[in-house]
Amino acid sequence: MRLLPALALLALAATACSRSQPGAPAQPQGDAGAAPAPAAAGAPDAAAPMAKGPTAHVNSVATLRREPTDAAKIPGKPGAREVPNYLATLYRGERVAVLETREDWARVRSSDDSEGWMKRVSLLEQEGVTEATVLAPADVFDRPDLLAANAKRKVDAGTLVLVVKARPPFSEVNVSGSQDAWVLTDRLDTSEKEVSVAKLIEKARYLVKSNKKDVALQLLALARQHSPGATLVNVMATELGEPPPAPADAASAPAAATPDAAPAPPGAAAAQ
Repeated sequence: MRLLPALALLALAATACSRSQPGAPAQPQGDAGAAPAPAAAGAPDAAAPMAKGPTAHVNSVATLRREPTDAAKIPGKPGAREVPNYLATLYRGERVAVLETREDWARVRSSDDSEGWMKRVSLLEQEGVTEATVLAPADVFDRPDLLAANAKRKVDAGTLVLVVKARPPFSEVNVSGSQDAWVLTDRLDTSEKEVSVAKLIEKARYLVKSNKKDVALQLLALARQHSPGATLVNVMATELGEPPPAPADAASAPAAATPDAAPAPPGAAAAQ
């Protein structure tokens, strides 16, 4: 009978010992309410906006299309009529984000976030391109050497050039489409005001060739308003057949004095 009380005392002692020892920390169970583990250093943020893709310059007037085909119309929704394969016209100097390429075509996003397809031949897909222009006709060189001057070629004043390479004292520039040329770097003007007018001149030249001179004149008015004092505004006005404004000092000069009338000959009053 004395055995049972002794066993009970041993059980109580063992329980007390187990409570006095610190237990191991509980491991997280990964339930829905658990806080997420911190991201590793340098890991991309899932909430960060997606990249828009590398940028490229439009180097000649191009059509932005719905599908990568030259067809004027493409099939619409099932059971619907065909729809025009046209979204917009892009002009030289515009910048777009290249989202995808497919042989001769590139899917791009324009400045108004419109997405479509255009021919890659109308894109200058190169990093580090600088926009510039020339304020007066500039000599062209076939190679970055003075002895390689090309007397048959000039870069017209107001041309938007895209500088793709520098080799002092020369710069290689994209002049139009896929045409490149070497010019003297000191002939280039990279100021925002002159480059802005050069872009308008490029579009105005295209409009004149398309028999839309009235629209080109509207661009001249925009250039005068947006870039007053720019040298190329007068170049643009001359190309569109408008005389440059008269100098301010000439406009304020006093009118020439009218010479006095010659005195009447003797006897003229008597003859009347």
